[in-house]
Amino acid sequence: MSPVLSKRTGWILLISLVFFDAFLDLITGARGSSFWNPIAHVIGVKTPFLAPLVVIIMYFAVKTLGWIVRKTDNIPRAEELLLTTLVVVYGFLDLWLVAVNFFNFTLIKDHRMLILPLMIIGWLYSSWAQKKLAPAH
Repeated sequence: MSPVLSKRTGWILLISLVFFDAFLDLITGARGSSFWNPIAHVIGVKTPFLAPLVVIIMYFAVKTLGWIVRKTDNIPRAEELLLTTLVVVYGFLDLWLVAVNFFNFTLIKDHRMLILPLMIIGWLYSSWAQKKLAPAH
């Protein structure tokens, strides 16, 4: 079994998670991300309606970074690795949002406190998957 998702499966899951996050913002009345709020204000839309823009930005980031990682680190399927890492990290973020908004999970109260744990989760998964993808010497 491959340690990374196929591009098609990865994009379907990532787009679903982004729109699920936007849906959670709408039904909970959340203010949205402090990163996206200024952009939403300039454009003149509510933060959840930026989901298509978020997907487009992620698409170009995965394509560009995947190409860079493949060329510099010589990792096969680098794009799929980055995409799957985003799915894993975004999945944990959405799981936390559901826990906070619907089950009153209060161990981590502020989403900014999740930055380090999410980075560690992404790094651990990427390191493990990279070892599995590396060609045997």
